[in-house]
Amino acid sequence: MEVARLYQNPANWPILSAETFPTENFRPIDSVLRTVESLLPHGIRVVTTTWGAMGSARGGTSSLSRIIRERFGVPTVVHLSIQNKSRRDIENILRGMHLDGLHNVLALGGDPPEGQVDYVPASERHGHARDLVEQIAHLNAGRWLDRDGRYTQEGLATQFGIGVAGFPEVHPEDWEATRDVDAGMKRYLGFLKKKIETGAHYVVEQMIFDADLHFRFVDAARTAGIQVPIIPGIMPFQRLEQVQRFVGGRLRISMPADLLGALRGLSDEDQATVAEEYMAAQVRTLLEAGVPGIHFYCMNQSGPTIRVLQRAGA
Repeated sequence: MEVARLYQNPANWPILSAETFPTENFRPIDSVLRTVESLLPHGIRVVTTTWGAMGSARGGTSSLSRIIRERFGVPTVVHLSIQNKSRRDIENILRGMHLDGLHNVLALGGDPPEGQVDYVPASERHGHARDLVEQIAHLNAGRWLDRDGRYTQEGLATQFGIGVAGFPEVHPEDWEATRDVDAGMKRYLGFLKKKIETGAHYVVEQMIFDADLHFRFVDAARTAGIQVPIIPGIMPFQRLEQVQRFVGGRLRISMPADLLGALRGLSDEDQATVAEEYMAAQVRTLLEAGVPGIHFYCMNQSGPTIRVLQRAGA
């Protein structure tokens, strides 16, 4: 729970975190470890590891997280999604994490593998990320699954810190349900509040390219009664093509028109300069506003994040 405790004490702010992901096709993890090693001298204090972003299926999330924690002595957070897992699968994963000394979870709904449906029967799996938060909260209270699938079996009380995802531009499902930004955001914040009431300790936002989106989201969340720390997410990048697959309606991520226009038609070198200066300005604005932290979607590369931090004077 050390990451949740870090965020809960403003004396620790700002807490800079970076996201890693397991390599594919059993490739060595040396490059990931080099990335982490390069980032730490520049203020990164927490490292997270994804569990199959955008529906990709990669093993080794917990193991990579453990290796990073043991090698570098930094708190690590394991992303855990509900996709293609029964509640008992998740309990076993959490049991293994506890035994490995991994006590920080980012509880996610996640994306189903592209073109596939969840093969786990509905009666045996979670329907929403809130259900996963509830299961972890039960474990923290020493309540494990009994033979009938209820949280009544007494056992060890775990100490998991629970983070959840935040969508500053409206969760895609809530947008689809309403086709109205304000109505969709109100609907989404209602679900997010229930996650917090169920046991989540902090919120990590999906990537933004405009700091004002974070401030508006925090204001809306506070109005909705959500008081936990909310961490903005930033994706340093060098070329437009690196981020175009994230921007758009599917993920509800936008890019400011002035940035988009400034990047078009430039050489790769000039794009890198414009992108780094722009994102550094967003980081500077967030830090000057006193945010609890910033989460960097570094895509297993240290260079862009380091240069953004340097330009921001962080």
